[in-house]
Amino acid sequence: MIAWFAKNGVAANLLLGIIVISGIFSIRGMKMELFPDFDLDLVSISVAYPGAAPLEVEDGICKQIEEKIWDLSGIKEIVSYSREDQGVVGVQVERGTNPQELADKIKVRVDSILNFPKEAEKPMVEVATQKRRVLALAIHGNCDEKSLSKLAEETLDDLTNLPGITQVEVAGIRKPEIGIEVSESSLREHGLSFDDVAQTLKRNSIDIPGGMARTSSGETLLRSVGKAQDGKQFDEIKLLTNPNGSNLKLSDLAQVKDGFEDKVLFTEFSNEPAVTLRVFRVGNQSPIEISKQVSDYVETIKPTLPEGISMTLWQDSSFYLQGRLEMMIRNAFQGLLLVFLVLSLFLRPSLAVWVALGLPISFMGAFATMGVLGASINLVSLFAFIVVLGILVDDAIVVGESVYTLGSKGGKALQASIKGTHLVAMPVTFAILTSMVAFVPMLFLPGWLGKLMKDIPLVVIPALFFSLVESKFILPYHLSLCRFDQLPKNFLAKLQSKVSSGLENFIKLRYQPFLQKCLEWRYLTLASFLGLLLVTFGLIMGGHVPSIRGVPPVPSDYISVKILMRDGVPAETTQKAVKEVERARIELIDFLLSKGEPNPFKYVMKTMGAQPFSGGPREDTRIVTGSNRGEISVELIKSEDRTRSAPQISALWRERIGPLPGLKELFFGDVAAGGSKTAIDVRISGHDLKDMGNAADELKEKLGTYEGLFDITDTYSGGKREMKIELNSNGRALGLTQSDLGRQIRQAYYGEEIQRIQRERDEVKVMLRYPLKDRKSLTSLSNLRVRSNSGIEAPLNEVATIELGQGYPTIRRSDRARIINVKTSADKEYANIPMIEKDIGLNFFPSLKEKYPKLRFTFVGEKKEQDESDSGLARAGGICLFVIYGLLAIPFRSYLQPFLIMSVIPFGLIGAVFGHFLFDLPLSQLSHFGLIALTGVVINDSLVLVHYVNKRACETNIIEAALEGGIARFRPILLTSLTTFVGLLPILFERSLQAQFLKPMAIAIGFGVLFATFITLLMVPCFYLILNDAKQIVRSLLGRKKNDLKKESRYYQQYS
Repeated sequence: MIAWFAKNGVAANLLLGIIVISGIFSIRGMKMELFPDFDLDLVSISVAYPGAAPLEVEDGICKQIEEKIWDLSGIKEIVSYSREDQGVVGVQVERGTNPQELADKIKVRVDSILNFPKEAEKPMVEVATQKRRVLALAIHGNCDEKSLSKLAEETLDDLTNLPGITQVEVAGIRKPEIGIEVSESSLREHGLSFDDVAQTLKRNSIDIPGGMARTSSGETLLRSVGKAQDGKQFDEIKLLTNPNGSNLKLSDLAQVKDGFEDKVLFTEFSNEPAVTLRVFRVGNQSPIEISKQVSDYVETIKPTLPEGISMTLWQDSSFYLQGRLEMMIRNAFQGLLLVFLVLSLFLRPSLAVWVALGLPISFMGAFATMGVLGASINLVSLFAFIVVLGILVDDAIVVGESVYTLGSKGGKALQASIKGTHLVAMPVTFAILTSMVAFVPMLFLPGWLGKLMKDIPLVVIPALFFSLVESKFILPYHLSLCRFDQLPKNFLAKLQSKVSSGLENFIKLRYQPFLQKCLEWRYLTLASFLGLLLVTFGLIMGGHVPSIRGVPPVPSDYISVKILMRDGVPAETTQKAVKEVERARIELIDFLLSKGEPNPFKYVMKTMGAQPFSGGPREDTRIVTGSNRGEISVELIKSEDRTRSAPQISALWRERIGPLPGLKELFFGDVAAGGSKTAIDVRISGHDLKDMGNAADELKEKLGTYEGLFDITDTYSGGKREMKIELNSNGRALGLTQSDLGRQIRQAYYGEEIQRIQRERDEVKVMLRYPLKDRKSLTSLSNLRVRSNSGIEAPLNEVATIELGQGYPTIRRSDRARIINVKTSADKEYANIPMIEKDIGLNFFPSLKEKYPKLRFTFVGEKKEQDESDSGLARAGGICLFVIYGLLAIPFRSYLQPFLIMSVIPFGLIGAVFGHFLFDLPLSQLSHFGLIALTGVVINDSLVLVHYVNKRACETNIIEAALEGGIARFRPILLTSLTTFVGLLPILFERSLQAQFLKPMAIAIGFGVLFATFITLLMVPCFYLILNDAKQIVRSLLGRKKNDLKKESRYYQQYS
């Protein structure tokens, strides 16, 4: 096959063309994004229960759903949140289970629940999808809420009509609602009850289809039309007709407000009232194209906007996407150039060109495969191309060097090409296969990080496969075109000749004598390297090498400050907290300007009553609202134009915030990926919230004794004040029931939903309730008149007992038990997180379990994710090592030699640790990924060397064979290691903030390969001889035993 392609240049070039053209067509259809898209593996069941308290939601909604679905196969974990007005159950899907199929099964089970509360709305079952926000469009100016809302709706229609934009959401403004306010005194004046008004409105505001009249003249549709569509039409509805013929209209009895929901929610952008439109991308839509469309639209619409109204594009991720992708592409080209320069210095220029041609061919093959698999061009996939850049030419270098050696001895170019390729075909093939296998474990990593990193093996494995195809079927023909017998003529060729001569002199005068000494003192050489490895392990285990759990944080270009107050605090208190955080930001600007640094803030948006924005790519697109929530989101100027990163700005901002009364949580979202703010997360599970709360307090007190921990909080705090109202004997004597009592109180304070109107895009609720002034104080509750079915009225305090208490906050549940999470942040320079967790687990949890026997205490969060990831990585890594062993054992026909080749794997750790120390970076989970990928790369050189020594050992003594093997393979081994390292050099010195995320993996591979080169050239020949010594000892012992057995046999024969 090799000979046929080498002789048939047309076939070789056609194969090249097919690969390149496939790659080009694939690139044109691929989407570009900052981070790869991935499924959340989550099924969400949400049920609205308007006016309900968390405890009622837990009993009426969440518990029922949990009990109905818990036994379905494919469920990993069930988590639920019971909060005011709504219950949400989240189902984490097991790996390998189709989320949509599981969602269908869950829907069938949930639909079979018949005893949901009457006021609860229809359950929504859906597979949670990750929306990717491209940008936000702020509409702001000094105008009223209704004008902003109308303009936002018009803009939303315009944007969704643009080609390539399908998903836009309005945020930061209340939804429209028609509120009908009727007072108790008005009802009494006209002899009406709340129920009378509600039922009359429902009966009169209605459209009923009347069917079809079939007459001789044709068919006619009949419709009874009377449904009111706005406030004015509701005003005209007649409630009563008096005997004298006069009518009582709704406007005579109540005030109709065609406005917005009865809640606190508003937004300010640049200190002006605002509304935000969030633009998302779907499928293969391009963020860059979407941004351009919206920008052009804003420029077109600006002249037609009302006076005082402005539109501002902000949080435009495409701007940063373009810059980051250009940065990675620039690094890739710089790496490619460095690889070519190294090849040109060590090989003939013509040979270097043909070897380097394998890079674009392999890249195009990888792009073609990515197109089939539906992968995208993003930071991670581009990083994968940089990682594999230097590895791809390894096989071509070995083939090229083998052909060059034969050709320079005077052989014909074609014959040298065929024979040289055949000579190294076996080691090259298996070297590439082992490299491919080494990246396989990254396909099976659990969690969001595994999905994020999956693009690396999806790029590297196909690229390596196509590099193997190129080196076997395309490269031999191209090498047959080289003239190895010609002397160098141009400057580059002469320079290469000098480098080559210098390298040969170094091998002869320096490396050969040193290797000879090492072979003589082989046991000492092996002991020295093993000692170095043990010292490295000791430094890591002793904590002398800095390391962090998880992945290093990627600083964001945005900061989102989320303010969460205690449940039940007045909206005015939350507003004061938002103002204090904003005051601290202004103070920070003054501080930075006084230091001669620029103002880092480009845009600022303040939201009261909701938290619509987030600092990272794993944002939740569902916006939770509430009067105890607020947010300040800022967009920073470009990282190149400021002196501090987002986390550094956050730290300075946080320092300047004064005390915030009623604060529950203050969170700064300033990372785009990785780097969890929560250092320790302990979950307390049980059923008694009182015991769980006490245990949480004790745990928080214990955590406070450790140095370096701060922001120690829990997810349980006192809920809102609560009034429990129960019917007494007087009420029962009047014929009242608890249902009558509850319904009338609900109508008075929450209101009663009359109907819903579809007004263009909005579903508008029509609510009947008491005026705001009657609902603002609890004293008016005692004046409430409760009516029996017979029409008898009585004050509430006479027919019911009222008990004051403390309600529950949001009730969280996991796997059918209530949970409270105790969380803490940490300064990881001072706090040894693993040691703290170990101390708590061994010394504190037992005493807590003894005191609270019905509670369970477990570490979750980052520790759980790390443990799952490490466990998955260890399993996949173990299988990977066994497969590599098999791939080596088969061609070498030996059980021992694969161990000899694989002996270099652990020594790559020394280089990786040194590299992290040199760049002052801690070891992280990405470093572990780099070490796993390193396993297949470092054994390539060892494999080629041992293959050569085996061949020479058949012709000469074993010491000479080991010495000759080191000398003969010195240049290809050095060259393959150098190309791998220099291909990664640009990313190692990249200053861009987003590049820091991937740098630990690049350091682990680059420096691991570099150090493994010395191991291969010095320790592997020594280990080869040591294995041979061991064989000789075993053989001599076995031979002695055989002689002893023969003597014993002769003795018995003689005796007999």
